Amino acid sequence: MTEPNTYFELDIETAHRGYKEGTFTARDVTAYYLTRIAQLNDKLRAVIQVNPDALFEAEAADRAYQRGERLPLLGIPVLIKDNVETAGLMKTTAGAVALAHHFAGRDAHLVERLRASGAIILGKANLSEWANFLTEGMPNGWSGVGGQTLNPYGDKLDVGGSSSGSASAVAANLTLLAVGSETSGSIIHPSVHNGIVGIKPTVGLVSRSGIIPISRSQDTAGPMARTLRDAVLALEAMVGEDPADPATTHLPVGPPYRTCLDERQAVGMRVGVVKTDLSEEEQALYDEAIALLKQSGIEVVTVDLPSKAGLDQGDILYHEFKLGIEAYLASTTLPFETLSDLINWNNSHTESIPHGQKTFEKAEHHSGRLIEAAYLTRRLDDVYHAKTDGIDRLLAEQGLHALVLPHDHNYDMAAKAGHPTITIPYRLKASGAPFGLSFTGTSYAERDLIRLAYAFECHVTRPVPPL
Repeated sequence: MTEPNTYFELDIETAHRGYKEGTFTARDVTAYYLTRIAQLNDKLRAVIQVNPDALFEAEAADRAYQRGERLPLLGIPVLIKDNVETAGLMKTTAGAVALAHHFAGRDAHLVERLRASGAIILGKANLSEWANFLTEGMPNGWSGVGGQTLNPYGDKLDVGGSSSGSASAVAANLTLLAVGSETSGSIIHPSVHNGIVGIKPTVGLVSRSGIIPISRSQDTAGPMARTLRDAVLALEAMVGEDPADPATTHLPVGPPYRTCLDERQAVGMRVGVVKTDLSEEEQALYDEAIALLKQSGIEVVTVDLPSKAGLDQGDILYHEFKLGIEAYLASTTLPFETLSDLINWNNSHTESIPHGQKTFEKAEHHSGRLIEAAYLTRRLDDVYHAKTDGIDRLLAEQGLHALVLPHDHNYDMAAKAGHPTITIPYRLKASGAPFGLSFTGTSYAERDLIRLAYAFECHVTRPVPPL
């Protein structure tokens, strides 16, 4: 077996080269990540469960390689956020003790696509319980099943949420790739805080089938990785039409996303740098990062976000969550039929919800039928202010390919618009916390965002956590 350092910060291209040359195997790589989980997960709490078949899947990948098969993710371990369904002997708990024994018995559509691309499902990642839709004031990365996920850059640093375990595990080299999900910031926020690449795709680019829902209008899943190239290859595997998810039908056709990983393609592109309130240190980092964009031949203009683009979205999510979770429960063998059933179970097991369930209780007061004038008006207003009169108008009026934001600012705007965002790590702050740039565009602008993000990434080196 090759020395363990061979696998530290491993990327897909290097892994496939090793498989092809016989330097190491997919089983070696999978065993390395299992060893890292054994060494570090008691501290980080990033992984809820390991797939007991992971080594068998790795051995099958090695045999496929020997037969000459060359799938995009063949032999590549992937950790799946634990609100995404997986078949076999893996549970899908959303981090909730109420679902602690829930075997979905099926793969989410995106997991099926990952498997079809040759990926090894390494296990399930911890998360902010119920994707941070259980209560108010709960720490990012905490769940009743998985405990408190920590940031590998420092125990006292915010780990971000809700895809906390996915981000922490990628940053700490507990996996090569991970899948996160987002309703409003849940991929971008933890990716920034853990110094990794996160792609929040256009809503509908990746099927939501098999993901425990919050909001039908905003939910999506996306890849999380240490490099943009790896995240893009994972995104290509995850994208696809699904008859069970109408948002995925008639997806736009274009060149493979990987063809946009070319710094030259960003030359002459135009971005709007968003003005935000930053500390003196963060502003200096932001300015440095923008200077690197200019060095890549990208034209930069300063812009202000529309004042109504970031309206609170709580009421929208309460309405849609109640409908979505009850539809999800109906598709399972769980002993719950309604949100009220879950609330009552939690009230009978208060030790499992030490932070309470205020968000659940607020959602329970909504009908879940989406017929209220207040809901319909607010939903249409949000789309108008965030999308039509927000991001899209700003891009069009200024002739921009994307907006550039520091750190994890204003992710709710893109979430309400259903627009994509990519975040790239840059440097560490004095506190040891990562700082990076986020790129946001209009619907299905992933190719433009990849071009811009890759041009930026070419000038930076991801800071490695001090583990």
